Amino acid sequence: MIELTTDRLILRTPAENDVQDLFRLMNDPEIAANTGFRPMVTPSEAEGKIRRGISDQQMFVIAEKEHPTCIVGVFEVTPHKENTVSEEKCNYEICYFLHGDSRQKGYMTEIVDVMKRYLFIERMADSLTIAVLPRNDASRRVALKNGFTYAGLEKECGLTYQDELVDLEYYTLTREEYLNPDQKIDKENIRKVERQKWINEGGILYPIPGYATLLPCPGRGVFRIYEDMRLKRLGLEKIDEAFTFNFKIYDLDCEDIIARVIRTWTSELYTRSGKNLGVIFNGLKGTGKTIAAKLLCNRLGLPVIVISKPMEGMLEFIQSLCFESIILIDEAEKTFDEEQEVLLKMIDGVYNSTRKLYILTTNKLSVDENLLGRPGRIRYIKEFANLSANAINGIIDDNLEDTSLKAGVLQLVDSLEISTIDILKSIIEECNIAGEVPSDSMLNIPRAKYRMQIVTFESLDVSKFQELKDFIKNSLSPNETVIGWLQKTDGLNEENRRKHIALIEEQFNCSIDIRWQASMTPFLYMGQQLRYGTVSREPDRLGFFTLDTTWDETELCCLVNNGERPSLYKGLLNPNRSLEL
Repeated sequence: MIELTTDRLILRTPAENDVQDLFRLMNDPEIAANTGFRPMVTPSEAEGKIRRGISDQQMFVIAEKEHPTCIVGVFEVTPHKENTVSEEKCNYEICYFLHGDSRQKGYMTEIVDVMKRYLFIERMADSLTIAVLPRNDASRRVALKNGFTYAGLEKECGLTYQDELVDLEYYTLTREEYLNPDQKIDKENIRKVERQKWINEGGILYPIPGYATLLPCPGRGVFRIYEDMRLKRLGLEKIDEAFTFNFKIYDLDCEDIIARVIRTWTSELYTRSGKNLGVIFNGLKGTGKTIAAKLLCNRLGLPVIVISKPMEGMLEFIQSLCFESIILIDEAEKTFDEEQEVLLKMIDGVYNSTRKLYILTTNKLSVDENLLGRPGRIRYIKEFANLSANAINGIIDDNLEDTSLKAGVLQLVDSLEISTIDILKSIIEECNIAGEVPSDSMLNIPRAKYRMQIVTFESLDVSKFQELKDFIKNSLSPNETVIGWLQKTDGLNEENRRKHIALIEEQFNCSIDIRWQASMTPFLYMGQQLRYGTVSREPDRLGFFTLDTTWDETELCCLVNNGERPSLYKGLLNPNRSLEL
């Protein structure tokens, strides 16, 4: 009889009184599913197996020292002779399993450790092999913790009791490796080794545990997170080899930021740090930020994981990925509207296995305030605003059918509040359909507000309104404007330059304020809301009108300059300039 012991366990050859315990173990369908053997039907099968185990010494039973007569597991060895040119070598294939109540206690790791010594020293084994079903994560852990290394996978080489062809992973340990261990494999290394392996199940890649072809990593490509609701696990679904564009990409003014991010990410200093890198591309829809983010992903050539929504376990899943990757989150302020803390923890990367590059696109910078002003989390922020002059000319040249309308299109674009690809293409489509540039009132586009210059005679008594208007009217020269007269220069010093303003303020006991007012229309009308009140009388020929203020007073005002729109491009647009490709 052979008996080996650990601090907690006994490993021995079986005895005839072990029949019922062995039958109980080998009748368990869960154990059968993880090992592949056919569950026993009658105790007589257990009797036969015990007799063979006693005879050939290839079967051992496991018991706790506290309960030595009750077996909780089985350990089997199968010798395979291999003839080489110089000698005959012996490889032992080992197999093991435990009762459910005895798992997750480290028992099998102890047993394999003591069996390694016995087989290598006492039986002079040249190598040991463990065959593992890819779905059996516990057996894999035991092998790795005992110094076995992954030797490969054989497709459909095993057959279960249900006639299921299965793949098998093989883990090996040689006598030389046992006697001269190169390094101690700690828990962290084991965890990383496990998670470097991926499986492909129907096009979905899962980190082990799983069942199918093992891969060292998911490989390059664009992925999204797939949630297996049945088995409560997350995986990666490949959606493309890289981001593709079925349209021409115009100048997005993003080459500098793309080059800067790539230089930082690939630098020796940043690589050595092992830190995550965060980037935000911010701007209104249609300004090109998402295209720029995808261009950056393609140029780096790393696996890209697109996150479109938070899901349970996502944080831990991302942190556990043992390969460098890009995490792309489009419209991050919406995607993580109620999950800002999750986003923060992901980018922090405190529990990362390997560094990640986070690229966030936002329509407005309303993400967690702890990400802003913190370059250790978000290192770069690129603002995407109006299209460049080159892009505008290029889009028009490529899409406008009647080139004689280009000047009008450019004029309309210059009057916009914001320019985007969507807006510009809509304008061009209208031109191609109608044969003319659309008017201000027809197209739903964000026109820039008009700028109005307004003179306010503050604290002027209502009884003096008409008198002041008559005084200024009578003082004006032919074709002279009110603002021109008020700001008329008679000398070089400040006193002479402002003499008419000072004259009015002194004579009528008021103060004059000249300010710009934004307006959606080029004119003022009764009831219109201005910055400080409501128009109560519309402007007369000289521009005088009254304003009922928010502080319940009526003020005399004068519209001295109206109808101006600010130039969005400040003269940079040129109808004769085309984009050179």
